[in-house]
Amino acid sequence: MDTNRGHEDPGRGGAPLPDAGAMVDEHGRPPGEPSRTGTGAGPAADPGRVDAARAPRAPQGSAAEGPVGEGPVGEAEVNVLVSHCDREGAEAVLGVLAKAFPGMTPPAPVPARAAAAPGAAPSIWAVTVDVRRRVPAPGPPPRPASAVRAELDGAAEPVRRVRAVLEEAFTGEHLGTVSGEHELQVALRLTARADV
Repeated sequence: MDTNRGHEDPGRGGAPLPDAGAMVDEHGRPPGEPSRTGTGAGPAADPGRVDAARAPRAPQGSAAEGPVGEGPVGEAEVNVLVSHCDREGAEAVLGVLAKAFPGMTPPAPVPARAAAAPGAAPSIWAVTVDVRRRVPAPGPPPRPASAVRAELDGAAEPVRRVRAVLEEAFTGEHLGTVSGEHELQVALRLTARADV
């Protein structure tokens, strides 16, 4: 088989290839000539799928995406664990979240792993906050009598929104952050604000 056919002598027959200065594709077809197997030979594409594929997409969490309410539920949820406090402290923090985010699940106590003292295990309250709907705070938040630990876990932008609400209502001490590819875990120590 002569793989150089048409390269060294264009007058020898055979169509010259693009690397020999010809205006043809790698199959020897001039521009505009349809392919037997390329576009147009098969069934027509579904216009809805073509339009969806061509639609511009903004990066997740960007301002061009619009309100958070337009995203899928799982991407707009933040898991919140409230611990290291008494019931009143937990209710103060959970009350702020429930007023700010009406889609929040009711708190569920989580059994503690180990007792701090015989017969007295620390309590942990777990909620899921849906940040797609946010209501402005109606007034001053309740004041927890002691410090409360809050751990936030979810997609980065929803976690930042929940953290902002908590830090507007309480004085927040940042205890640590763990970043994943698309997720964020933040631990905060919340106390009553001195200016409220």
